[in-house]
Amino acid sequence: MPHEIGNYLITPLGIFLLVSGAAGIFLALYISKFKQSPGIGYLAMLQLSTAIWTIFYFLEYSAIKLDDRLFWSKLSYIGIAFIPVWFYLFSVNFESRQKKVSQKLALPLIFVSSIFIGIVFTNDYHHMHWQSAKIDSEFQTTIYQYGPFFWLIFVYIYGFLIASIINILNLIRRYSAQIHSAVWLMILACLIPVLGNIMYVFKLNPVPGFDWTPTCFFATGSILAYINIRFGLIDLIPFARQKLIDVMDDGFLLIDINYRVADINQSLLNRISRSREEVLGKHLTEVFPGREELIDQIALSEQVSRIEITTLLSPDKKHLDMRATPIFDKYNVMSGQVVIFRDITTLKNHETTILKTNSQLKQEITEKEKLIGDLDNFANTVAHDLKNTIGVVVSLSEMIEQEIAEKNYGAVADLNKLVFGSASKTLYIMEELLTMSTIRQQDITKQTVDMNSVVEESITRLSSLIESSQTTIVKPDHWPSTQAIPSWIEEVWVNFISNAVKYGGAPPVIKMGAEQLYSENKVKYWIKDNGNGLSTDDQAKLFTKFTRLEASRAHGTGLGLSIVKRIIEKLDGEVGVFSDAIPGEGCLFYFILPGN
Repeated sequence: MPHEIGNYLITPLGIFLLVSGAAGIFLALYISKFKQSPGIGYLAMLQLSTAIWTIFYFLEYSAIKLDDRLFWSKLSYIGIAFIPVWFYLFSVNFESRQKKVSQKLALPLIFVSSIFIGIVFTNDYHHMHWQSAKIDSEFQTTIYQYGPFFWLIFVYIYGFLIASIINILNLIRRYSAQIHSAVWLMILACLIPVLGNIMYVFKLNPVPGFDWTPTCFFATGSILAYINIRFGLIDLIPFARQKLIDVMDDGFLLIDINYRVADINQSLLNRISRSREEVLGKHLTEVFPGREELIDQIALSEQVSRIEITTLLSPDKKHLDMRATPIFDKYNVMSGQVVIFRDITTLKNHETTILKTNSQLKQEITEKEKLIGDLDNFANTVAHDLKNTIGVVVSLSEMIEQEIAEKNYGAVADLNKLVFGSASKTLYIMEELLTMSTIRQQDITKQTVDMNSVVEESITRLSSLIESSQTTIVKPDHWPSTQAIPSWIEEVWVNFISNAVKYGGAPPVIKMGAEQLYSENKVKYWIKDNGNGLSTDDQAKLFTKFTRLEASRAHGTGLGLSIVKRIIEKLDGEVGVFSDAIPGEGCLFYFILPGN
């Protein structure tokens, strides 16, 4: 039953309003505990404004005099005018997951709401908000005749309410199906005050003149609080996701079953140089244009997959460790996939460096093994030759000493020539060994080679051998130049020419020449003798160290052609021989070097 206290009549509906207002204050305090989460501060302000409206409306509804009712109705606009502002800022903050809304957005809205409050408070002077008001004696409600400013505020409130609903609807597109029910509950919470306000404004409610809107806003806050408790949506997804996913260095991508982007973190956005608005809701082909190899790897699978890929997410080539984890709904149906991109470029670069170092070590080991083999061959061949020549020198020295004692000076002169020959051979062996060692260790600095001068110098060095064998040499008047080391190339020609003389016909006829390999930007130099030629098996052995073919015809260490091979390979060239093993046709030796 109604109970009159002074100028106020307390009714069950009035008590309901008072309880709703008090509950709204407690709900605002509860929500404020989550103020670290984006937008929650605005939600708390929304509940506080609703509580202010509800309590002042309780006083308006309970007042007996019309003037008192108008006074409390004006004060209720302190809550009413700011409700759409707080609701909209909450939706913007919550949808964008940013902790703070720019003051450039918040301050103008607060200013406009303050203007509307001023219009209501000055209504007695212009009557543009309420043109008239009376008390319904049957239901004890206030019946207002609205002015144009009321409808302006009405449009203002509903405009922001619609914008808020649109912002919240975006969550359905951005998040997986697991939280869609929570989002729909939020939308329902937004629509409840709309229903209550429409019933009041257009006089459709069962209690004419009674405004259900503040109690409906209390229901909205209650539903949002329930969503927080039931789904953890407010304090988990926006806040925890921002703190965990957005700050992680790994790229994070959430896609639905249609390969649309449901979520993405800042790290991956930085790599693809795109904004969040550009990629959310877009198909992967739009997010990663021209990256078909990457999209093919992000294939929906019910198994956790992990692969390493190399792609261009940024201007630089990146090595990525990609881990895709499927997401299932409560019915165990796959609803999307979480893809984590971990940049392992540095790790891969280290692996490449290690592999390169290992390769170099293996090459050095191979070189050492070759050196050991060379030493073994040296012990079997060159050391034996040195022992023989030095042994001859020792024996001849003893004979010379004996001849001198007998004063047989003519014999001494003959023996001295033999000593000179053996000593010269020993010196020749040592020079070849030193040449081989120098080529192995020396760093090279190439220069333009005047091949005419090099060939002439080589022939001059072998002039005594050429004259004694009556060798004929046919060579071009002009030689193409190359980039190499002249002294090394001279050593190559000396080896080739001396072999052509030793193993050529009787008398030797040597042809020399060169040809440009324009397609490869190289030059091929060659020398051909008129000897018996070589079989295929002998050709395969030619450039092996310490190998001598037809040792009875020419003495040597077997180092000559191996030195040639080492020189040419050191100069980034190649060396070879061609022969049909036909007497008189001889062999054609050649070496190829980069063109000048």
